[in-house]
Amino acid sequence: MKVYFVMKNGYPNGLASVARVKSYSLGFKNNGIESEVILPVSSEKYGIHPKNTQACGIDENGVHFHYSSGSATRKSNVFKRLVSDIYGYTKTLIYILKKSKKDDVIVAYEGGVLWMGLLALCCHIKQTPIAMELNELPFGMSNETWKCRYKRLLMLNLVFPLYDYFFAISTSLANLAKEYSPKSKIIKVPIIVENKMEGEDWQDAPKYLFHSGTLSEQKDGILGMLQGFGIACQEMPDEDLYYFMTGTLETSPVAKEMLSIIERYKIKERVVFFGFLNATELRKYQKNCILTIINKHKTQQNTYCFSTKLGEYLYFARPVLTTAVGESTNYLIDNNNAYVIPPENNVREIANKIVYAVKHPKENRTIGQKGHELTETVFNCDYQTKRIYNFISNAR
Repeated sequence: MKVYFVMKNGYPNGLASVARVKSYSLGFKNNGIESEVILPVSSEKYGIHPKNTQACGIDENGVHFHYSSGSATRKSNVFKRLVSDIYGYTKTLIYILKKSKKDDVIVAYEGGVLWMGLLALCCHIKQTPIAMELNELPFGMSNETWKCRYKRLLMLNLVFPLYDYFFAISTSLANLAKEYSPKSKIIKVPIIVENKMEGEDWQDAPKYLFHSGTLSEQKDGILGMLQGFGIACQEMPDEDLYYFMTGTLETSPVAKEMLSIIERYKIKERVVFFGFLNATELRKYQKNCILTIINKHKTQQNTYCFSTKLGEYLYFARPVLTTAVGESTNYLIDNNNAYVIPPENNVREIANKIVYAVKHPKENRTIGQKGHELTETVFNCDYQTKRIYNFISNAR
């Protein structure tokens, strides 16, 4: 069996979905199963410093990837970009028709209704099983407009029934797949973590919190995190404590609100924005922080999804402060293997947990170690990919 991941994203550098595909492919490799990543269209915007530059190559885990369009960078001209996209999509379908076999599996990521439907039909023609990696509510990441609801309706009713398998990241998503594709085979695969991540030990590191998600209020609750940090700093004026964040303040949709909080609590010198970090730099900051916060609000998106970066922090035994929302509540216990607080009106709770983590370093480390144990078992990529292999083998 060979696994082909087809994803509309940048690779090998990217955000949550890229990290998840890397964990999948490494786990399959460790279980003796070959995998490959196919990217139908270019991902990097013209004129912006790209995260990815190679049209094809091999990632750090030895997995081959290639852009079907022939380039990682999108065209500047709208017409040329459209032609390039059509070429990339078409070439991907032809590649699958030529290369895939009946005992292989195609795993689809991130696509619109038309593309996900065409990809499934192509696999049916070749009689190659196709799976959908279901890690978000379809079209549930933006504001809930009529257009989003319409696209979701088409995806659920027209596309879901075309798929043979679903890899669902949460119980909510597994139930959704079961409702709209009752004949398909469904397996729940929670967040998964590579079992060989390395991070540099930072000698004499400052005492800091770290955030590697979006600077978004809707998805990551950034304003409450920042305000809780400000309150904690006021209550510990003698502590030299920092908050390091990826991303740039200027591009945040809530930049004005963040600046207002920074000024109100006088923490300008304590909050540092790094922009994009490569894998080596990211692991260093993840490994050496004293605490990370994943402040998920109780929204439709967060109810269905499961934060990938949670697994990365747990791997490095970094204590995680998160909210009692969604799938994580099935694994995390407050003051045992994480800090868990209510999802709404929780700024005071965030501040209290930050103060506790700073004032009780021994207990804080113990919580981090307890959280790490999840990455050796249920969140381990080798364990989960072996489950998937057995699941597919038994379903055929």
